[in-house]
Order: sequence, then C-alpha cells, then structure tokens
Amino acid sequence: MNKTSDGRNTNPPQRNARPSAAKGSVKPAPAARRPVPQQARKPSSQPVKRVAPAAGTAAHKQVKRPVNAVQKKNPQPAKKVQKKADTKPVNNGAVVKFLLIAVAVILLVLVAVRIILFYKDETGLLIREVTIEAGTVRPNAEMFFTEEPSIPDWVSCNLNFDEVNIDLPQTINFNMKIYGRNFPCKLIIQDTIAPVGQGIPQKIFACGPVPDAYECVTGISDITDVAVTWKEVPDMSAGGNFIATALLTDGCGNETPVAVPFEVTKDSTAPEIKGALDIEAYIGDPVMYRNNVIVTDDYDENPVLDIDTSNVNLNEPGTYEVTYTASDFSGNETKVTVSLKLSNKPEGYIEPEELYKVAQEILDEITEPGMTDEEVALQIVWWCRYNIRFILRTNTRSWTEAAYNAFKTRTGNCYSTAYAVKALLDVAGIDNMIIERYPYQTATHFWNYVCLNGQWYHCDATWREGYDSYFFMYTTEELLDFWQGGWNGFQFKKDKYPASATQSVQSRIDYKNHTIKNT
Repeated sequence: MNKTSDGRNTNPPQRNARPSAAKGSVKPAPAARRPVPQQARKPSSQPVKRVAPAAGTAAHKQVKRPVNAVQKKNPQPAKKVQKKADTKPVNNGAVVKFLLIAVAVILLVLVAVRIILFYKDETGLLIREVTIEAGTVRPNAEMFFTEEPSIPDWVSCNLNFDEVNIDLPQTINFNMKIYGRNFPCKLIIQDTIAPVGQGIPQKIFACGPVPDAYECVTGISDITDVAVTWKEVPDMSAGGNFIATALLTDGCGNETPVAVPFEVTKDSTAPEIKGALDIEAYIGDPVMYRNNVIVTDDYDENPVLDIDTSNVNLNEPGTYEVTYTASDFSGNETKVTVSLKLSNKPEGYIEPEELYKVAQEILDEITEPGMTDEEVALQIVWWCRYNIRFILRTNTRSWTEAAYNAFKTRTGNCYSTAYAVKALLDVAGIDNMIIERYPYQTATHFWNYVCLNGQWYHCDATWREGYDSYFFMYTTEELLDFWQGGWNGFQFKKDKYPASATQSVQSRIDYKNHTIKNT
C-alpha cells in the first residue's frame, strides 16, 4: 500500500472485500463520506432540505462533482470503508451434511457391491446337476456344493435324500434354496455297470435239448433284474466238448457275455429190458404185462416202454406173442418178445383177491407197524421157511392155488413156497419176482427176487435137506457161490432179470432170531 507524506493511503479502498477475520465479531467500518467543497458549504442553523429532482430530468442523473486541484494534488487520506460482500457467507452445516450423505451413499454402494459379490460367490458353489452310480452311494445335499456355504443354516432343499431309492436308475428334479432364492437342481442315478455271473459246466446228450440259459449261469449280480439268453450255441450233434455263450442283460441295457462249457455225449446204446418173461394167465383175469418188467438205460433215467399186445385175444385160449419196445431220448430202441399163454380157469381155481385176503391176515400176525421193508421181508421169508412143511408133490394148476394151499395146509414144495412168499410181499407192497432155475437136469427150482432199499436180492424160503436155514438178501455172487453136497443148483437166466446188489449185507442178518442189525 502506498502512503503519502502525511501518512494517508493513496490507494483507494477495494470494493466487495470481505471483512478480515478476527477473534470475536467485528463490526464493519462506516462508509467514508465524500468531501464537500468549502466554498459550497454555508453555515446554517437549519438543516438544508434537499429536494430530489423529478424522474426523467437531467438533474435526476448523477453528475460527478468536480474535484478541485488541491484535492487532487493533496488528497485527504480516505478512511477504509468495508462494504458487505455481494455473496452470502458459506453454510458450513450444509456442507458437512452433504459430505456425510455422500459418504453414506458410497458406503451403501460398497456394501451392496460386497453383498452382490458374496451372493455370487456363494451361489457359485452350487452344482446344479450330480450323477451317481446306482446302488453305490447314498446322495446328500453336500454333493451339490464344491465347498460348504458360509451360512449353512440359510441353505435348504425340498428333497429328502434318505427316501431316494438309490437302486433304481432315475432322474430326480428338486430345488435348492440358497439365501432365499430357489435354484432348480437335478440328481441323476444311472446304471453303467454290467451284470456279472459265472457259467455252470453242463453235461448233455447230443440228441437232447440245450438247457435254458438261466439254468447255466450262477452268481448273477446286478442292481436291476437280469435277463439271461443264449448269444451263441454251437452245433453239438456230433458230441464232444464245446463252449456256448450266454448273454446277461440288465434293466439298463448293460450286457455281459458268459462262457458256458458243454460236455456233449453221443448216446448210441439202447436201453435194457429186464423181467420180460413168458406169461401164463387165465381168461377172465387181468394180464399183468408190466409186472416185474424193468427198463434201464446207460444215460436216459426214464426210458419209454411200449408193449404191443395187438396180436392177443384175451377171450380165446392160446399162446400169443407180446412185444416190449424200450426207447431212450436218443432214439435208441430195444425189443423183447415173450409168449402169453392164455388158459381157461381150472376147476378149483383160487382168485387172486381170495389169496391176498389170507396173505394179509398172516402178514398182520407176523409184522408190526413201523417196520422197515427189510424187517418185513425178513419176517415173511422166516415165517414161510418154518411154517410151510416141505412135500415133494402139490397141486400146481395155478400159482394162486399153490400159494393158497400152502397157507391153508402149511405144506408145499419150492413152487408153493416161493409163491406164498410172493403173495405176502405183494400184500406188503414190496416189489418182487419169481426166478426159475435154468438150465436144470433133473428138477426145476423156484425162489424169490426182492427189491429192498433200491437193490435186488435173492431170497429162498424152501426147506433144503441138510440145511437148517434160509437165504435172505443174497447177492447173485453170493448165491452162485453157495455149494451143498457138491453142487449149487441156482443157475438162472441172468440177462432176463435186473442186476442184483453187489455189496453184501449178510453181516447184519441174525438168522436165528430173524432180526436185522441196523447200521
């Protein structure tokens, strides 16, 4: 600031300047008055009343008054005049409020962004589709997240995993709720594992049918039902060893081939017919064609027996041919022809029903309930041996009469005794046959062939001179090895009868007390 020699400011005061800041409130300085020329001033005791010029006149306009030279040359120092600023002072409270609002908005935006990022990260943990193998693992909600959500209590789903049938291939749709929002999810249970099984080695005949594939595979395991079919079956008609292929297919289409070994036998041996002997019968009585006839085969357990009686006239006496034909499943056949001799019933003929009635009465006396077939047969042979006295000649016009007379008179020869044993065995329901000595030189002989425990044994209840016992359950080998007085006397047509047992049971038989030792 420039000052004059008398100390006054030469620079005019700045307009619109803000009052200087000072402690406390400072009143603005009063505006400086304009100097009035001295020649214009007139003392007056009365105040001069100024009249304002009329509007629009020249006098109304402001005219700068001339400043004399003295004033210009030596201007009086003007008092510093501080005028009010044209603008209003700043409101500090509004600024602070604005700043707070701005900060709050920024914080809200930051929080919102953080929440959005958090939500995005949390929902990003969700796996919308999970596939498991059927029957392997129990599914749960954790499978649908790459890691555990930050707030597990805010996560739920509308599927009860404990009720899911994991053995059933299926697709299950459900919703997973994460922080209030539902997300559709999918659980896929699939079966991609093929079934397993092992082939069962088979033995069949070349002419026989191939068994069902299901019967040839064992250890079948799969989560679903498995169908078993033949995929490939070779030609096995010539016999030999082969490999057939069974195919296991589960409910989802998974397949597994299984090898099944086959041992194929070509059957070329025909069945055997045993017990087809010549028959004697009387007109009016039933002819027992199948009685004592046994058919066996090396492979076929149930060969077929056909009896051709087309040449037989049951109303006319005579001798007729009867043909037995046995065939196995391979088509092999055996034929045996026997003679049927039909005669009129002789005078005094005993009907079989009458004979069996007497036999039943005797059987009831010598046996007890609960006895085995062995024990019953032993009592029959023992009773006939010691209750039918041997005589050389008897009436043998029919076997029924011979057995009936043996029961009634308690006498008889080998024919009567053998048929008496047969009648008792028939009533007891035990299979039996009559064997006749062949060949013979001086006399014939008859004895019984009895089936016990599935095996055939020789029994002879006829009295023998010099031998105070009887034969019970002899094998053929044991019977042919019996010698008395230098001879055997038990020759017979072995090829006409079933083969006997080969294991001896004589050590179990107490002939004196007619009992059997049980083993």
